Amino acid sequence: MNSHQNEIRFQPDGIRIRVGNGATILEAAQRAGIVLNSFCGGIGTCGKCLVELEDQAEPVKACQYHVTSDLVVTIPDSSRFFEQKILEEGITGTAKLDPSVRKDYLELTPPSLDDLRSDDRRLIDAVHESAKQSDEAVEPDTSVEADQNGAAEKGGEPDKIALKIDRDLLGKLPGVLRENDFRVTAVRNGNRVFAVEPGDTSGELFGVAVDVGTTTVVANLVDLNSGKTVAVASQTNPQVTYGDDVISRIQHSRDNPDGLEQLHSLIIGCLNELVQETCREAGVSAESIYELVAAGNATMQHLVLAVPVVQIAEAPYVSAFSAGVNASAQQLGLKINPHDNVYVMPSVAAHVGGDTVAVTLSAAMRHSSSINLALDIGTNGEIVLGNRDRLLTCSTAAGPAFEGARIRQGMRGAAGAIERVHINDDVEIAVIGGGRAAGICGSGLIDALAELLNADVIDPSGKLLSGDDLGENIPAAIRRRVIEVEGRPAFVLVEKDQAKQDEPITLTQKDIREVQLGKGAIYAGMVTLMHLLEIEPDQISRLYLAGAFGNYIRPESARRIGLLPNIELGRIQSIGNAAGTGAREVLLSRLARKHAKNLSVEMEYIELAGRAEFQDIFGKSMMFPKP
Repeated sequence: MNSHQNEIRFQPDGIRIRVGNGATILEAAQRAGIVLNSFCGGIGTCGKCLVELEDQAEPVKACQYHVTSDLVVTIPDSSRFFEQKILEEGITGTAKLDPSVRKDYLELTPPSLDDLRSDDRRLIDAVHESAKQSDEAVEPDTSVEADQNGAAEKGGEPDKIALKIDRDLLGKLPGVLRENDFRVTAVRNGNRVFAVEPGDTSGELFGVAVDVGTTTVVANLVDLNSGKTVAVASQTNPQVTYGDDVISRIQHSRDNPDGLEQLHSLIIGCLNELVQETCREAGVSAESIYELVAAGNATMQHLVLAVPVVQIAEAPYVSAFSAGVNASAQQLGLKINPHDNVYVMPSVAAHVGGDTVAVTLSAAMRHSSSINLALDIGTNGEIVLGNRDRLLTCSTAAGPAFEGARIRQGMRGAAGAIERVHINDDVEIAVIGGGRAAGICGSGLIDALAELLNADVIDPSGKLLSGDDLGENIPAAIRRRVIEVEGRPAFVLVEKDQAKQDEPITLTQKDIREVQLGKGAIYAGMVTLMHLLEIEPDQISRLYLAGAFGNYIRPESARRIGLLPNIELGRIQSIGNAAGTGAREVLLSRLARKHAKNLSVEMEYIELAGRAEFQDIFGKSMMFPKP
């Protein structure tokens, strides 16, 4: 039966979602993509997830309040995991808002017989003075290539780092200054002044942080003056036309003369649409966007830049670049400020891209004395394990089962998908968006397997029991749900008359095997890294679940099926779209950008292919743990 659906409205985000009876506000927030502090893992002991309800005077713990009706929930900044971390603590605990792109409103003294400085020198001196007054150290940004034909450096002042003016700007500078009575706004990226705008436009300074996922692309429009996200938009990656996974897209680029350009054009078109959508929502002009930071897996980042990807899928599997890349928005075809800089995150290896660097950055793993583990599950599972002394990373071919592919009635986490399953005397489900179920998504799949294991309907080998193999203690309602599909056992999750389509929704033996393959590969990757670091699961201080899938699964269910190691639930924390958060940190902080660069070099990539230890662990990890 379906759980009753309740509407939860989160303020000040303005996000509305529907969840079934019994879900906690913490789970609802995760479903909405809002990450709350939950240092105790949701058991109610830390008190860091307090939220306010419209009809209650006192705040409540989001992890302990079970939803039974429609709610309006206000989330204070102090309860937000990433909001607090970025704006107050920063990546090292002391970082402040310090974007690469800045604006300086200047009221310059016009030239006279007593002041014959050139226009460029007059502008540079004024920018230096403005930076000095704002207590900013003007430093060269080595990630942005300086114009070799810019203005000459000012000598005689070794304590002052020389700013440079783009050559293209020099031709416009005299006219802009005189047409505006020498009252202008200088725009700079690092030590490069690339634009001068009439009047005071210092309040119009925005950037975009983008998580370029294989399946979904998410863009955050950020006010670079305040550090606040002012609009968010997302859509399915249009490259799915040429395949759900990166290998299919790489093959398309290899087999078609225009394949690379087609894939590049699709993702650029997607970015332009997301930028337009966020600008409309926030009432901001696209001309006010001066930098875009993109994080994705190595293949996605190559396609953003129109760099060949064929070599990524061919032994020995190498990428064309791994360092962070700066590119011209105009040359890429992005419809934002023509002087906009596009920064593509640094990667570690062909299968550990800038999104994994961004996740590691946002979780502050490089600065932790404790050993932490970060896991981002998709078609591949990217894993990072370690602390400030050593960070290991790998990628496992988890397969598409957790995204609904290769599952008989699987689907992505969209309206109509079963997202929760509970089995007692009978089966209860929760459906995304309410109504009748059309299929099952990854979180529902993990729930279903965990519940069937607990109910002794599946044995540790993964066999779906039927007939006399089912114990006498199995309730009659559950026993009746074990049927045959195409001559093999299957379990009915939703009866035909309660399903959206004209057939029951079932979990087949083949579905179970697909999950075993995926969860076995991920678990084997984690154990391989633990062996290399010479630690046991109980030495992991915190396990971060990143990405949309990690945001929605129940940790207890994932642990029950052996997807996650057997560590205390209080140590497991969903951290939402951490790749997007990491990209946002890089957009907002030059120090964070430096840390991302260092991470990409310091993280040790472990290639699992061909490792006998991994293959041995993988075979054993396909089994389900005994209770």
